Amino acid sequence: MSGYHRLAVREMASTGNDLVFLPATRCEKTCRPRFYSRILTAAEQQLHARNDSLDLPFDHYIWLCWSIKESVYKYEKRLHAGLSFAPLQIEVQQLMPPAGAEEFYQGTARLLTAGMPLYFQSHIRDGVLMTMVSEDRSFADTRWGCRPIGSSAYADQSAAVRALVLTELQTLLSRTDLQLQKNADDCPVLLGGGQPLAIPVSLAHHENWVAYSFRYPL
Repeated sequence: MSGYHRLAVREMASTGNDLVFLPATRCEKTCRPRFYSRILTAAEQQLHARNDSLDLPFDHYIWLCWSIKESVYKYEKRLHAGLSFAPLQIEVQQLMPPAGAEEFYQGTARLLTAGMPLYFQSHIRDGVLMTMVSEDRSFADTRWGCRPIGSSAYADQSAAVRALVLTELQTLLSRTDLQLQKNADDCPVLLGGGQPLAIPVSLAHHENWVAYSFRYPL
């Protein structure tokens, strides 16, 4: 897979995303109760056990939940200053497998301490698992991209994902003065001409894959 992009069709307020390259995970370790009990709540463990229609190996289910939780965290972090990532404080509450021509796992998840339910879409292709979350189940105006790069070094991942999303945004906005910086909570902030733009951007990378999501109205 050389890379792919997706555009949804209605408005949303913000976005969060995450990426997991499944071949780089270790099934034996992932499936140990000592490991997954720090990621999955009791309700999430039961959700997999009673949902035969998922057709998803347990280790992939664990990483699917992880990516959903990371995405929710990135979304909520913009709203709750100082929020720390705690997997057991974010819960996947509904999960539906792809149906018919639909290519996404879908459902809802929420930050248990303060958050409202958020919708997620999770895509698995060629071992690459990417998740996005939104407050809008239609994933309105949500643009995303994912592609491989030639390195798994952190500095290269960071540079590549920033270049990928800025290229998309420069084309979309027809401007060349765009920059990405991080705020005090380590959230990406898009600048145009040195001024913040109201386009929340979410970035993710794992191994030699990078991904982004952001919202932009049609």
